[in-house]
Amino acid sequence: MDRPPSRRSSVRCPHNSDRAYQEYRNNGDKAKIYFAVQCAQYVTNITPKGHPQEAGKLNNLGVMLQTRYERTGQIGDLEEAIAAARQAVQSTPDDHPDWVAYLNNLGNKLESRYERTGQMGDIEDAITAARQAVQSTPDDYPNRAACLNNLGSKLGYRYERTGQIRDLEEAITVARQAVQSTPHDHPDRAAYLNNLGSNKLGCRYERTGQMQDLEEAITAAKQAVQSTLDDHPNRAAYLNNLGNKLESRYERTGQMRDLEEAITAARQAVQSTPDNHPDRAAYLNNLGVVLKTQYEGTGQMGDLEEAITVARQAVQSTPHDHPDQAGFLNNLGNMLQTQYERTGQIQDLDNASKHLQEAWSCGSAVPFHRIKPAARCLQLFARLRGGPNTDVIISSAIQLGKDVIKLLPSVNTRILNRADQQFVIKTFAGVAADLCAFHLESGNLHDALLYLEEGRLKRDVAERLILKRRREAVDELERCIEGIRSIPGQERFLQGQTVAQMQECAAHGSIIIINLTTFRSDAIIVTATTIKALNLPKLSASEAKNWLSKDWHRGSRSDRPQKNKEYLDFLSWLWQACVQPVLDVVLAIQSSSDLPRIWWIGTGLATSMPFHAAGTNSVNSTDNLYSRAVSSYAPSIKALAYSHSRSKATDGTKGMLLMATMSTTPGSPKPPDLPGVAKEKEKILDITGRHLLTESIDQPSVNRLIERLPHCSIAHFACHGSTDYSDPSNSGLVLQKSGDTAPEQDRLTVQMVSELSLTHARLAYLSACSTAENRAPQLTDEVIHVVSGFQVAGFPHVVGCLWPSNDRVCVEVASGFYTTLLDKGEMRWDNDNVAAALLKAVNIVRENERSMPLNWAQFVHYGP
Repeated sequence: MDRPPSRRSSVRCPHNSDRAYQEYRNNGDKAKIYFAVQCAQYVTNITPKGHPQEAGKLNNLGVMLQTRYERTGQIGDLEEAIAAARQAVQSTPDDHPDWVAYLNNLGNKLESRYERTGQMGDIEDAITAARQAVQSTPDDYPNRAACLNNLGSKLGYRYERTGQIRDLEEAITVARQAVQSTPHDHPDRAAYLNNLGSNKLGCRYERTGQMQDLEEAITAAKQAVQSTLDDHPNRAAYLNNLGNKLESRYERTGQMRDLEEAITAARQAVQSTPDNHPDRAAYLNNLGVVLKTQYEGTGQMGDLEEAITVARQAVQSTPHDHPDQAGFLNNLGNMLQTQYERTGQIQDLDNASKHLQEAWSCGSAVPFHRIKPAARCLQLFARLRGGPNTDVIISSAIQLGKDVIKLLPSVNTRILNRADQQFVIKTFAGVAADLCAFHLESGNLHDALLYLEEGRLKRDVAERLILKRRREAVDELERCIEGIRSIPGQERFLQGQTVAQMQECAAHGSIIIINLTTFRSDAIIVTATTIKALNLPKLSASEAKNWLSKDWHRGSRSDRPQKNKEYLDFLSWLWQACVQPVLDVVLAIQSSSDLPRIWWIGTGLATSMPFHAAGTNSVNSTDNLYSRAVSSYAPSIKALAYSHSRSKATDGTKGMLLMATMSTTPGSPKPPDLPGVAKEKEKILDITGRHLLTESIDQPSVNRLIERLPHCSIAHFACHGSTDYSDPSNSGLVLQKSGDTAPEQDRLTVQMVSELSLTHARLAYLSACSTAENRAPQLTDEVIHVVSGFQVAGFPHVVGCLWPSNDRVCVEVASGFYTTLLDKGEMRWDNDNVAAALLKAVNIVRENERSMPLNWAQFVHYGP
């Protein structure tokens, strides 16, 4: 919070600028702040250069100018305020008692400009200034709380821009310190409470969903409101934030009292704010949001109509170049779409798409806030096509999708940790798939394929090296990348593949990309000689979602027959709607009589579909893929190319087989024992022991395995798997470590594995539950699971499971797999033998248990 320092100047202004400034702070009289600025400018102009009080006058001028900017929105005032604040800091020694105050005020002005323009350099400089201010103040410094509060505010803004959770955590820490170090009767405590609760804890609740954060945020927001006088200029902001948090709790609990209180607070915030106040638009926007929420609960059109009215006012009173305009336009567009769904008026849908496009066009907004409306706009374009302007709509959709994909680098995913990357990637969910669908609708197959690959943020080895670099090295790293691209043969380093390169990956088979969207579904078939598109009208997103939403794997033993029957129905539907027509095209292209080799790649919901098991699985039926093809999966064509390169690099490698087993697992509640693990180990070692060096580790810790993995070519895990749907990078294999009194669970996570670089790796066999499961909401395109983690670590071939496995079946499939792979006494890596060995092993089990697909359909192969 900016505050003028105490006056000790011998140069006097004939008018009292401080008094006018304080009167404005008390009553909001616009004339007073203009008068205060004029006085401050006069004093600054008559103060000689180098005068002992020059810095103080410059600082005061900056404070007054920023305050006027906050009232009028005139960017020129803010620019002049920053210039004055910089001069104040630069002309003051860092051991001067007022230097911290000047530094703090400079940081606040830079933060304001960042809010207005979205320039990342401003928020970085603001954080630097705020840190210096905090580090230069002892714990008992009178304004230390203000410095802490300001640092927290700036870290919060950077978190909103980058999604980097450590910024938010630090922001909460310093905001708490600001509140705790401020007396209850201090005039600034309400502001610190507001920043902690509404701006920091509220953000963490939105990220993690922890109710404790939301409850504490509401408590802090209420305290801020209750300790602020009705005529205080900040009271409207506190009411607005309280309303937002109460609405969030209503959405979580459904308590109407929270929603009613939220609407009351939002109305009060608007009513107590002058029409020309720069924050009024935000309060109008938020009032519109809670009114729309009320409409969704009551169905009263009056609520929706009022929501649209106040949302329009928010948009109309905000400059187009203001960073918040994207959010306001997005909300208005969503409300108009809701009205269309109620009334069926196509004009509402058309207007909604226009407002969402305008939101995307707000170049000064945070990228997240632009991409959300763009993604929704693509969905609306899909609904608008079919009329007289279909060609224009499709063209607009394609251009919009391309522009969004181009924005991917601006979110700085290269400097984020994996959890933060996942949070950021959610913003882009579905954009690449929709763009691909529009390209296919326009008949542009090659661009459909190229943009689908480009829009999916995969983690190959080079990208992982980038992720280890810190923010300050990003510019240097970008220059390094450009240098690498100037080397002959490396022109496309870290860029998408060409179509020709994609076709090289299909040299021994067909790559099938299933692009499933809400308005059309297609297969793109890539072979060494051709690329074809096949529309799949029977593969609807709604039916796919219905099938995949079923819980096949829980319930009592008595439920299993019915669940298996339903799953057979699912596999039959998938065959008819998708796999059979695709296979017909593949067989027409293929000249050989051998079983075709197919790599499946899905987008969105399609990443969770068991294409390899599709078909009719009754006795003697060959209308199924188990009888007709050898199937594998890949996260993307680029990932498949990486697996090909790793396979070539390890050709001839003869490392050992590392067997890691967990027949019992500690924990509370204790996971069930796995009696089949000992038998699986015995059988595999008996099969492989005569041909391979082996090392067996029972009940291993994570550290032990990480130490041994670099020395093996084959890693076989027989243990429990763990899936974290909210953070798939935290999914992993459940191991154990020594505890204080007894063994404790130890988890080898996706993130840990993917950070390894294993030069001798050839095959990882993960005989564990759900290691290939990919059901994290809004992260399906990224295919983040344990299997993909092992591929990134360097294993070209990985076998995993789509769901929890039957202990007995795991033993049978694993032993059958190694028996086939070691045919004639040596490991048969060539000619697709890994995938074929898994197919043969599963088919042996399947022959005897055709009516129980949940026992055998979960086994999948990823790799070349």
